[in-house]
Amino acid sequence: MAKKASKGKEKKLQRKEENGKAIQEKSSINEALRRANDVEDLLKDYPAFQQYSRNGLELELQFQKAERLPENVLDWAFTLCKSNMEEFYNGAWGWNDTTKREELSASDARFLIAHTKDERTPVAFVHLRWEKDDTEGWPILYCYDIQLEPCVQRKGLGRHLMKFLELVARKTEMHEVMLTVQLQNADALRMYRNLGYEDHWDQPEAPEGKESAPYVILTKKLPASAAQQQRALKPVTNSYQLENIIYG
Repeated sequence: MAKKASKGKEKKLQRKEENGKAIQEKSSINEALRRANDVEDLLKDYPAFQQYSRNGLELELQFQKAERLPENVLDWAFTLCKSNMEEFYNGAWGWNDTTKREELSASDARFLIAHTKDERTPVAFVHLRWEKDDTEGWPILYCYDIQLEPCVQRKGLGRHLMKFLELVARKTEMHEVMLTVQLQNADALRMYRNLGYEDHWDQPEAPEGKESAPYVILTKKLPASAAQQQRALKPVTNSYQLENIIYG
């Protein structure tokens, strides 16, 4: 009987230890998400990413929380997204003006905005959020939108913005960068594939009568430990370091 009691005690202690680790892990994840959401300026430590001077473009980048985004900039972002994506949305889950505007203005939405240096005209934006992966509970950086005006497309700006997101995700101790892309959007899908994004294991089910869903969830995992990440992420202060990160 003593031996049986001993085994029961060991199992109880093991469960307690496992529960303790789970609670600690959950607390660590929540803390990482809190810290990320509290960041006031993503660009502060990376001055080289505050501008984009390449392929005839002279742009500056700015970080904004949705709650501080000027109304005219929100209107521009909505209009650009509708112009670029309404057709693709209608081929997937359908476009809705009200839903999209609410999504862009949500309290946890964050924006990187590229504008011209001279007239400060916005020409591109990224809508990002720090979240938990619905299926695994990992902390992730989710790219909701990356939209460029036609005049700045195919000039490397999209790649520049995505590489910066990956850098930020690592610095804020996220497990991966995730995004959703419509299969009809071949150019965007090609860019993400070239950047190393792969299909997430949990994909949407195909609608009735269809062979596959009209969109795919992509992910790029960031496997380095938090300690390794922090050692590797020194501020980028010159063009050589920047070129090595983005194009190396």
